[in-house]
Amino acid sequence: MIIIISQWKQKLLRLLMAVLLILAFAAAIPVVTGQLYRLIPAVGGWFDEEHPSGNPMRVEKEEQSSKYEQVMDQFVIKLQEFYYEEQE
Repeated sequence: MIIIISQWKQKLLRLLMAVLLILAFAAAIPVVTGQLYRLIPAVGGWFDEEHPSGNPMRVEKEEQSSKYEQVMDQFVIKLQEFYYEEQE
């Protein structure tokens, strides 16, 4: 059985062009995302950042705190205690 397709050369050319276009996009997407990985800081740093440990008592290491910072810390603690006493 022989099937005759009219304008088969044009249809074959269109099919090949569509397949090549799909392959070009499939090959270009990983290349483009790989190049943009370092250029876009919002996307590039997602996996490089330190994740929190979940410890609420984790503190940052400071070299030395000044007298002003110590006084302010004491003031904040006393202020928090005052508000906690008022709520009870």
